[in-house]
Amino acid sequence: MKQAKGLNALYSAVQGTYWMSYCVSVTFAVIFLLAHGSNNTEAGIVLSTGCLLGALLGVLLGALIDRHPGCTVPRLFPCLMAGQALTLALMLILQPHGLVLGVIYSLYMAFFIAVGALDLKLYGDLSNSGSINYGLARGMGSLAYVIASVSLGMIVKHFSANVLLYAGIVICILEAIVHWIIFQRMPAVSVRTVAERGTTLVRFLKGNRNYCLLLLGAVLLFVPHSLQASFLINIVRAVGGNEADMGLVDGFTAAVEIPIMLLYAVLARRLKHSRLLRISVVMLTFKILAMAAAKSIGGLYAASLLQMPSYALYIVAVVPYAAMVTDPRDFAKAQSLINAMPTVGAVITGLIGGRLLDILPVSQVLYIAAAVSCLGTVLALLGTRKAPDKGEQEQI
Repeated sequence: MKQAKGLNALYSAVQGTYWMSYCVSVTFAVIFLLAHGSNNTEAGIVLSTGCLLGALLGVLLGALIDRHPGCTVPRLFPCLMAGQALTLALMLILQPHGLVLGVIYSLYMAFFIAVGALDLKLYGDLSNSGSINYGLARGMGSLAYVIASVSLGMIVKHFSANVLLYAGIVICILEAIVHWIIFQRMPAVSVRTVAERGTTLVRFLKGNRNYCLLLLGAVLLFVPHSLQASFLINIVRAVGGNEADMGLVDGFTAAVEIPIMLLYAVLARRLKHSRLLRISVVMLTFKILAMAAAKSIGGLYAASLLQMPSYALYIVAVVPYAAMVTDPRDFAKAQSLINAMPTVGAVITGLIGGRLLDILPVSQVLYIAAAVSCLGTVLALLGTRKAPDKGEQEQI
């Protein structure tokens, strides 16, 4: 019991430092890039490029881990952290602008995003002992994000955007320390040894057609989700709000995720992971519809409450579901692919979302996004309609 609590605390710290890093590298990316001479279009291209590179890197690492048992999280993680530290140091020393800044920042984002895929594989390795509560850990990640977002918002306001680089380095150090500690504990738990190699990525996709439908549905579902996250200031201004209102709405949205994540283990005892996942993909569409219909800041707060049964439920349920419906030998591939889909959605949003907002009213763009989300919901429901009635985990 004591060991289980220790591992849960450590993995919660893993999620906490990861989402703090997300706050620095993604949430505040536009603020940093604009402060260094980029415009909104250029910032969108940098975000899309970084997300795409990160998604590809994460999927490739997942395939590498499954095919080559010698490639493990403890061996690959330091390479990604070194990449983050190097890109942050280059931006601090060179103070680049234009194309050079875009290239370095895209690489920084790519290394960060790929860490998320490794952290899911780490969860799989640790959960062999049946002691890791993923919902609890992910809830702590959201709590850490709220704290980082509020703190950085105030600090950047009073100093300069370069503070984000120092914050990124500090968080990298914290991530490295937490992972080093948990890697030292891994021999004491049941670390999975792969007797047989997993399939190639192409064979995996061909052999898991329903899972591919879920992946495609997830991409479409996260186009509107990314639109909300990346262009929230436009949505807030459309109903008469300002930057301060945006910060409060963003913090509130992240905060309401926490209860559902903390209580997911209780929900999973009553409903299957597949049922909870299907509920979440339907509610993701209802959430964006509610935001499109909002006519005031109060309406946005009300719509944000739907973050609980939508995004918060999805992000926890999809992890055990992916493990349940795919071969254990392909665990890393399955998790890295589903982890990459929101990123692919963000790439699409970065490329076309800003342009649509330049030529159409915000409400019309949100209704277009809701139509995309509806299609994503249909595909995700089709992809999960034949979920097996076995392998359900009592504790995640």
